[in-house]
Amino acid sequence: MFGLDLQVPGSLTWLAESGTSAAGRPVELTVGAEADSEWLGDPTPISDERTEDGGVLFQIARGERGYRFSGPRYGTAIVSPRASRVWGAPGDGGVEDWQRFLVAQVLPFAAVLRGLEVFHASAVAVDGHAVAFLGPSGAGKTSIAMELCRLGASFLADDVLAIERDGGHLLAHPGAPLAGIATEEVERLRSRRSLDDGAVLSADSREVVVRVEPQRDPVPLQAIFVLDRRPEAPPEPRFEQVTEPQVLLSATFNLVLLDGPRLEALLDVCSLAAGGMVERVVVGRETDASTLAEVLAERIGAPG
Repeated sequence: MFGLDLQVPGSLTWLAESGTSAAGRPVELTVGAEADSEWLGDPTPISDERTEDGGVLFQIARGERGYRFSGPRYGTAIVSPRASRVWGAPGDGGVEDWQRFLVAQVLPFAAVLRGLEVFHASAVAVDGHAVAFLGPSGAGKTSIAMELCRLGASFLADDVLAIERDGGHLLAHPGAPLAGIATEEVERLRSRRSLDDGAVLSADSREVVVRVEPQRDPVPLQAIFVLDRRPEAPPEPRFEQVTEPQVLLSATFNLVLLDGPRLEALLDVCSLAAGGMVERVVVGRETDASTLAEVLAERIGAPG
């Protein structure tokens, strides 16, 4: 998962089926152990994420021997300096929210520490190649991926995509075997038979989290589509070539860790990706994911 070889405890049921082919980056994952504040020495805050009303969502601090993630709802997670170990304890939201926190924030951070680059993107595998979708929240990244799976693709990642340079190519690693679907999209996906109710793990007013069939192996990155929904867009999606690495840089997951070597590696990955098939998809806000997925399937030659 995310290019990491996780040793997952049995209590973390959301990650129970996250086995992927060995990546050579072992990470020991432990839940239930309270973080020792002395282990971090005198930590320095490096990120402070807040809720709309100003409350603490989560914070990241860097200490002498690692990084500490913490938030009232999510609990605590400690990441060792080289991300060989991750451990901590759930907060007010219990073990489910701790797992959500791991997948959304902690493990992607660990992947960056292990030398991968991580983007806010959903992705599918088509004929042994990865197709990724960038865009703001609500653009339909996850729904499009689910619809493409209905047409024959394999689900690769939801919202967090780990990329690794492999010579002159980029490899896209499988993410967690989970997908978070916006509540307003759930009924439409059910009607399209793109959602199995038996796979639902949790639901709240914002999203439904479902288990998806995991992709085991990393695959070469073939194409990136940048979703650009506009009220004045034409009925039919319009495709525009993107060549600026800055477009990809803006989708980078982690800009907290940006020392010289890491920034150089990030720019290298973005430049290599921009040299391939990267297109902006200008589409109306009312165009649903199934319609857009069918257009994209034809463009990339997906089955269906």
